[in-house]
Amino acid sequence: MTKACELDPDSKAALVLRAIVDEDLDHAFLREAGFSDEAQEASASLDLEWAQRIVTTISVRESPTWQALDERVTPGGTVSVPVSSLSDDERDERERRMRTLFTPVPAAPVREQRLNPLYGLLPMAGGASILWVAITLLTAYGSPLWSLLSPAPYIGITGVITACLGGCVTFQALFANWRHHRVFQRAMVDYREEMRVYEENLPSEEQISRWLKHDVNVIVDRALTRLGIVKEELHNTGRRITDPLVIVGPANPPKTKLVRHHRVGDGYIASRYTVFVVCMADQKLGAYRTALNSITGVREPEEQTSEYRYRDIVSVNVNTVRLDLPPGAKRTEDAEPTYAFVDAQEKDTVAERFTLIVPGDRFTVTTKVSTDDGKGSRVDFSRADRALAAIRRRIAASTGLP
Repeated sequence: MTKACELDPDSKAALVLRAIVDEDLDHAFLREAGFSDEAQEASASLDLEWAQRIVTTISVRESPTWQALDERVTPGGTVSVPVSSLSDDERDERERRMRTLFTPVPAAPVREQRLNPLYGLLPMAGGASILWVAITLLTAYGSPLWSLLSPAPYIGITGVITACLGGCVTFQALFANWRHHRVFQRAMVDYREEMRVYEENLPSEEQISRWLKHDVNVIVDRALTRLGIVKEELHNTGRRITDPLVIVGPANPPKTKLVRHHRVGDGYIASRYTVFVVCMADQKLGAYRTALNSITGVREPEEQTSEYRYRDIVSVNVNTVRLDLPPGAKRTEDAEPTYAFVDAQEKDTVAERFTLIVPGDRFTVTTKVSTDDGKGSRVDFSRADRALAAIRRRIAASTGLP
């Protein structure tokens, strides 16, 4: 934005967007900042079409510049950013692709161990040697009767049988190797086709992010309804205004599975997510928690709704806990049950958790899961740190502490 303003100093849109970014950063880092005269003039003189495009494309309620544009577009600041809905076909596609993602990857065929034909060549060579000795003995005597009464014929028969056995073993080894190779080649053809179908049915990273954002937006609307809060109450209460703060992370084990695939990003994706919505008004905090099935996009029936005064909050923190290994692995005394992984491999796991404690109640949300291979779960729009800072700021303001 700064570069755009330098290249085109007369661009009101670039100036307004830079002001919105700066004001959003000031809010995120708890810096005091006002509505600058330059931003106020730019937002007032910006073309109405550009103002409409900005307020309907991005929602930065904490920004005075964004509020001014919102007021211009719809007097009273009632412009809302619509939540895009999924069509029936897209819902079906989403469930099909997500179920594919949480299905184990087709296993590659294993080539059977080759048989060594040398084990048959040795008896063949031995039998041929024995047969040569027998022939030598038979030809050493001129009398056939004497030759028949001699052990030479029996030695010859032994040599023939030994050589035949060696030949059979060699033939069987060669035939078995050929047959195993043919079976392996057919299995590889089937495996490549299964992998092609599997990868074609995988969702993209962009699809997963879009579907999850849609589901969370629906849950946020549900939270506001359950809490009896209208967004305008949040936007116009106190000196600082705020949208609902949303924290999203993998739901608790053991029902939740984690999967990672290079085609859909570098982090783990959970089959179930916990969604925690915090709405902060002047005197109270509204909290809503539920679980989301990321495969179907359906909110689970269990939900919890509570309201608290800021001075009643005992603690709010983010901490990391170590989870236990799967059953059968080495356990530790202070570890908790771990997640199931689709690839069924045992992993040493740690979880980062956001916790809000009030008298007689506790909200805990796992915000991130990391494994010993350096990989972790990720929800790009989850804002645990921002929620932590905002709640602490409100607690300090309500209690008069610095």
